[in-house]
Amino acid sequence: LPSAADLPRLSSTTAVIKESMRLHPPVWIIGRRATEDDRIGEYVIPANSIVFVSPWVTHRHPSLWPNPEGFDPARFMPERAASIPRFAYFPFGAGPRICIGAAFAMMEAELCLATLLPGLALDLVSSHAVRGQPSITLRPRDGIRMRVSALAKP
Repeated sequence: LPSAADLPRLSSTTAVIKESMRLHPPVWIIGRRATEDDRIGEYVIPANSIVFVSPWVTHRHPSLWPNPEGFDPARFMPERAASIPRFAYFPFGAGPRICIGAAFAMMEAELCLATLLPGLALDLVSSHAVRGQPSITLRPRDGIRMRVSALAKP
């Protein structure tokens, strides 16, 4: 079974998780209060205004992501990840208020996927439509119905 010591060698697993969170970020919108007057491009932001940023929208912006609706984990492989613009990807927020559990959540997801995936086949039940339910977090409205089967051992 994979352990924390294996994490540096799980770049493909990490890329799949990051690409999944690019398309389906755990938090779809983030609000912040402006502490002082500011300007974003041509827009004046008065102090105490509430400003929202959306990972869901930013992660699909065509000027930041080639083929923004496509699932392409290779964009997060080490040789390509350095070209991702700063703050184009922020599934856990960013800056001083980034989610305190981000590193733990990534480690847990990487180890779970690396443990389960080699022995299982996961197929979406074709008659099941996956629809999002935006709340504080983004989650599937009716769950995700999957068919899970063991892979034959060589």
